[in-house]
Amino acid sequence: MARALLMDQDLALTVAERPPVAPDPGDVVVQVAWAGVCGSDLHVMRTGDWVEYWPATLGHEVAGWIVTSRAPGLAEGMPVVVDSRIPCGVCDGCGRAARLCTAMAWLGERRPGGYADRLTVPAHMVHPVPAGLDLSVAVLAEPLAVTMSALDRVHQAPRSVLVVGYGPIGAFCHTEVTRRWPEAPVAVVEPSPARSRLAAARGVPAAAAMSDLPGNDDGPPRFDLVIDAAGYPGSLSDALSSVTSGGTVLLVALSSKPTPVTPSAIVEQSVNITGSVGFDTAHLHRALDALAADPGRYSTLVTHRVPLADLPAFLAEGVQRTAGKVIVSCDPHTPAHPDPQRTPSAQRRRS
Repeated sequence: MARALLMDQDLALTVAERPPVAPDPGDVVVQVAWAGVCGSDLHVMRTGDWVEYWPATLGHEVAGWIVTSRAPGLAEGMPVVVDSRIPCGVCDGCGRAARLCTAMAWLGERRPGGYADRLTVPAHMVHPVPAGLDLSVAVLAEPLAVTMSALDRVHQAPRSVLVVGYGPIGAFCHTEVTRRWPEAPVAVVEPSPARSRLAAARGVPAAAAMSDLPGNDDGPPRFDLVIDAAGYPGSLSDALSSVTSGGTVLLVALSSKPTPVTPSAIVEQSVNITGSVGFDTAHLHRALDALAADPGRYSTLVTHRVPLADLPAFLAEGVQRTAGKVIVSCDPHTPAHPDPQRTPSAQRRRS
């Protein structure tokens, strides 16, 4: 039996045993070391959207090692991360890139995911972890791949950047911006005190609102690149009011709320608006390489490490109030730090 987080149709969460998925030829069984908590996981837990089986085991950001292999070339004991995408393979979007699949499904929603001690997936969904990279850092590969894919849509190095929203994806965007364009000053807007403290710990004081950004003699500040990682009602309008002529507004937040936009504000300023969702396999490989090259740049984005057994209680307390990235320890032999008050600076002091 596999020990897993189970979500019933009434959205109740428990940690209990479920029958393991037997591996077919071409499959591998992964002992899960760490699984990340993503905003899409939280959405599913609130709504039950997209789930195709019950009880569901969510979790699509996964790092662990192979314990059973029925696939040539993948040895037992190999550390891996899991590519959570399940594209249809036949639509027009898939013909251009799997990331553009119009019927995309995800691990955890179509088949049992990573909030479990064991996970069975087809071999093509796993990718080796570079030697020496700790799995608690490797588990960040997927959100970093999403970030890299988004920033690849910015085709000119920005002279200044504004990140709106400093949740996990906003923090990843800030971190990747500083790696790609270290000369570009970055500003952040984030009303949450906990997330503002995280931004400050990572070198950028956060304004609580757009109106609190320091202006200049010509009026409110404007930025070459504005990244909307918040997705609140009106965030697109706010982003457009803060971008320079010829600049780019990059949308990475998933928001279904309508927002008023005046087309002339886009046309007269020659503003580029681009959205990005998901990632390609090449982005996942690039993310693993970046994590291995400089793990300290990304490891302090993790502010909470929660044992699987404690996950229902942690989620009930309101994970939305946390700062930074939450990762779940799914292997009982993997040490976790369940204290939700751990901060990046505290992690550095303990290292």
